[in-house]
Amino acid sequence: MWELKVARILREILVAGSKRDWDRIIELAQELEELARECRDGSIV
Repeated sequence: MWELKVARILREILVAGSKRDWDRIIELAQELEELARECRDGSIV
């Protein structure tokens, strides 16, 4: 379920942001982009 994946990524972004962990924030943003591509292409529902 993509909604749960988005929720997890956003929670992790908040934690990484509070720690100023920019590498983790970038990694999570890339994961979010990949998820968006999968949703757009219809490979995830």
